[in-house]
Amino acid sequence: MTFIDVPRVAPAWDQLRELTPTVSQQVFRAIMDAFARPGTVQRVSTEGLPEGVPAAALPLLALADIMTPIGALRSADDAHLEADAVTAAIAAIGRVVAARVVDAADARYALALAESAELGLLSPGIHWAPEKGTTLVQRVEAIHVGAAAPRWRLTGPGIPPHAPVELSVDGLGDRFVDARDLLVSDYPAGIDSILMADDGELIALSRTTRIEKI
Repeated sequence: MTFIDVPRVAPAWDQLRELTPTVSQQVFRAIMDAFARPGTVQRVSTEGLPEGVPAAALPLLALADIMTPIGALRSADDAHLEADAVTAAIAAIGRVVAARVVDAADARYALALAESAELGLLSPGIHWAPEKGTTLVQRVEAIHVGAAAPRWRLTGPGIPPHAPVELSVDGLGDRFVDARDLLVSDYPAGIDSILMADDGELIALSRTTRIEKI
């Protein structure tokens, strides 16, 4: 299984600043478009981020605020080495957007810098309060829609029934798919996911999106 090369020393999170209104609107619009058409690649600019801060910070900077507690998931590989990076990341984002940093189980938005064994900690909400389900921002290495050797087939609302989306996502494997399947198995409860590559490309997986492993 491939894991993202997470920096052993936390990047310059102390230089992180609030997004400008224009950039925040661009990121928000890209995310909304991505959820409207799951599996469709959107792209946002990463120019406003300090060097070394991954693009996965952008959705949290655009979406989280004082009313939305945020948390983080540790990497499935070398979790103790990655802890400093993910701790620095979520603390810096919380400082910038004035959000409270909480355990992953209580987070409205959660950040994962690599594939995590802790996905099952996230809250799917409940039937009469599905809005309490967590939105996961998952950093990935690269997104390849229409790849020559796709690993996933996406179906569900927002995807034409006659044209399922086939893609490969570098940095995520069966562990992610299996854990997510459990979290979205009791609709309308479930989690929503934003997969974000460092080049600014992103796709969204609504809780209604089904992933078939090819």
